[in-house]
Amino acid sequence: MSGHFGFMGVANNVGRYWRGLAGLCLAGAGLYSAITLSDTQGRADLPRGYAVRMTCESDPESALWSGGCERVAGDIARTGQPSFGALYRAFVRAHHSAIPSPATARRFAHAPCDPGFDVAATLKGTRFILSPGSFANVCSLAFARAIMDEIDEKDRALLTIERAGLSFAALWAGTLANLTEPLALLAAAGLVLALWLL
Repeated sequence: MSGHFGFMGVANNVGRYWRGLAGLCLAGAGLYSAITLSDTQGRADLPRGYAVRMTCESDPESALWSGGCERVAGDIARTGQPSFGALYRAFVRAHHSAIPSPATARRFAHAPCDPGFDVAATLKGTRFILSPGSFANVCSLAFARAIMDEIDEKDRALLTIERAGLSFAALWAGTLANLTEPLALLAAAGLVLALWLL
C-alpha cells in the first residue's frame, strides 16, 4: 500500500494531526465519563426523590419529621415528564450546588448570632431534621431559614429527576450538567491550552 493509506502515510498523518486526534480522544473520553456519571447520578436520585415523597406521607409518627412538607407539596403532587431545561437545572441543583451555597455562607459568615438560638429546637418536627449536617455552625434563625430554602430547592430538583425516571432526556440533561460544571470546563480549557502549546 502507498500514499495516504500505507503505513508511512498513516504515520505521517498521525504525526501531522496528532493534536486534533488527541483532542478527539480526550473529548470522547470526557463525554463517555459525563454520560456514565449522569447515569449513576440519575439511578441514585430515584430513591432520593422517592424518600422526599415518603417523608411527607401520612404516618403515625410523621409529626416527628414532616413539618415544612407544605413547602414542596406542589412538587410532590406534580405529574408528567419535565422538560429538558427543567431536568438540566435539576441536575445542576442536585449535584453541582453546595448547601449552604457559597453565597449564603458568605452572607452569614460575619453575621451576629441570635441570643439563645437553638438549632436543634428549630429543626425539631420538620423535614430538615433529616439533614443535620447542612446546619452545622448555624447560630441564627435567618441563616437556618436560608438553608431551608436551599434544601427545598434540592428536594424539588430530586422530585423533578424522579419524575423523569431513567429516560434519555434525564441522561442527556445530567450529561450536559456534568460537562458544563465549572471544574469540567476549567479542565477542558487546560487540556486545549496544553495541546496548543505542545
